[in-house]
Amino acid sequence: MSYPMVHLKVAYELLARYGNGYIERPGDFLLGSVAPDAVHFHNEYDVSLKERSHLWKFGPRWGITLDSEGWRDAIYKFWKENRNAENRDFIAGYCIHLLTDWENDRSIWTPFREKVMQGTEVDEVHEQYAAEAYGFDQWLYQTDKDSQEIWQLLEQGRIYGVEGCILEEDLARQKQSLLVEQFAREKVYDVSGYQFCTKEIMGEFVKKCVEEMIFLQQP
Repeated sequence: MSYPMVHLKVAYELLARYGNGYIERPGDFLLGSVAPDAVHFHNEYDVSLKERSHLWKFGPRWGITLDSEGWRDAIYKFWKENRNAENRDFIAGYCIHLLTDWENDRSIWTPFREKVMQGTEVDEVHEQYAAEAYGFDQWLYQTDKDSQEIWQLLEQGRIYGVEGCILEEDLARQKQSLLVEQFAREKVYDVSGYQFCTKEIMGEFVKKCVEEMIFLQQP
C-alpha cells in the first residue's frame, strides 16, 4: 500500500483544504494519517496485525482484496462510530490513511499485481512494487516543498492507541522512527525510470485521494 510520505502528503493537502475551523490539532491529524502502520513496530509483528489495524478482512490474504466495496464500507462505518471521539482529529487522520490505502489497492497495487503476477507468488510481486513505492516516497520527501512543515506538525502529534487496532507504545516507536530514521537517507533518489510509481501516476493519485475524501466535510 502507500508509504508514509504519501500518506502524510495526502493528509497535509486535506489539512490545507479543510483544516481551518475543522481540524483543531493538525499534528494529531497528521500522526493519525500514518498510525495504522504502527503495527510494523510491534515486537511480534505478523500480517494479521496489519489486517486488523486496517479493518481488512476482504480476501484470502493481505494484498489480495476481493471485496473492495466491503473494505471501503468498513472504513466509513468506523468513522461514523468514532467521529465524536475526544481524539477526533487523530481518528480522522487514521481514516484518511485507510482510505488512501483502499484507493492505492484499487487503482495502483491490484493492477500492478495482476499485470506482473502470471503465476508468480504475491510476495515476489510485492518486492517489485515495494522497490518503486519506497523510492518514490523517499524522492517525495526530498523534493516536496512542504516536507519541513509536515515534519514539524508530525512532531506535535499526540500518541494514542486505538482499541482493537494499534497500541500506544507501537505508535510511539513509529513516530520516533519517522522523525529521525526513515527519511535520514543521504542517497538522492531518482524515479525517472519507474514504471508503476512514476511522478505522474503518484501525483494524480495524491490529487484523487484529496478530492475523494469528502467525509471530512460531513458533520
